[in-house]
Amino acid sequence: MERFRFNPETLSYQRVELTGRHKLFRFIAFMGLTLSIATGIMVLRDRYLQSPRSETMVAQQQQITYELHLMNRDILQYESQLKQVAFNDDHIYRVYFEVEPWSPSMRHAGVGGDNNFVWLNQHKYADLLKETYRNVGQIERKLVMQSTSFDEVIALAWNKEERIAARPAIQPVSMKDLTRFGSSFGTRYHPILKVVRRHEGIDLTAPRGTPIYATADGKVLQAGFRAGGFGKKILIDHGFGYRTLYGHCDRVLVTPGQMVKRGEVIGKVGSTGLSKSPHLHYEVHVNGRPVDPVNYYASDLSDAEYDRMIGLLSEADPSFDIN
Repeated sequence: MERFRFNPETLSYQRVELTGRHKLFRFIAFMGLTLSIATGIMVLRDRYLQSPRSETMVAQQQQITYELHLMNRDILQYESQLKQVAFNDDHIYRVYFEVEPWSPSMRHAGVGGDNNFVWLNQHKYADLLKETYRNVGQIERKLVMQSTSFDEVIALAWNKEERIAARPAIQPVSMKDLTRFGSSFGTRYHPILKVVRRHEGIDLTAPRGTPIYATADGKVLQAGFRAGGFGKKILIDHGFGYRTLYGHCDRVLVTPGQMVKRGEVIGKVGSTGLSKSPHLHYEVHVNGRPVDPVNYYASDLSDAEYDRMIGLLSEADPSFDIN
């Protein structure tokens, strides 16, 4: 399109010749206006108008979000069921085999914080994706730990015969030889020191020379006179965390390192050490902790013998002996 300019000197119109620079500027201005209009149209279309393709993509995103929410809900349900399995493991299976339950820190080991999922920040649904990854990682970790725990329980089950043989299960002194109970398990008033002290075993009164029986299979760790008040004593390690102690013996019939069987005579009742009269001081330790020995041989009694034992226990003298 030609352009003209009025010349007042000649009183006529003259054609204006455009230079290449002016043409370039005009072209750039035209293209800029065109791009601005096109961009505006695209923005309006994306914001207010949706193409079939974009509608499909939005629907797919909504469906994926819904599925992720369902997945997280299911994971929480699985975690609740796994928690019940862990409870049974700790309070039934491990109690049966008399082993310590796993600590909460072992069962609820974490999988790290949100720093492990920084790479998800670029996604539109970063928070939802992080929650999903975190839940999956947590239940995966718990499943691995529970599987390891069950491996231990299975190993305990395979070794049940050895474990049963190692568990103290009979009376160290025959019921027919037992005349009465001295001090029972627990705290008592010390007859010499005049203070309350813990009594970590039971005192079984029987005539001097009465046989003392090993209450389970095991290896003799100590046999003979020892300082500490028990006089001649016997200490047996039965394995699986079980140990038994027999104090105040008149005679010791075993030697350190000797293997003994349940029911084998290992000594004779006496009154050596800090003792007032012939009796056996008997202790049971499980994983280093003293427990009431009565719970570890009552199954060896008949109903009548059990009733007699309960009667003797009720008549126990808490100040019977020093140890």
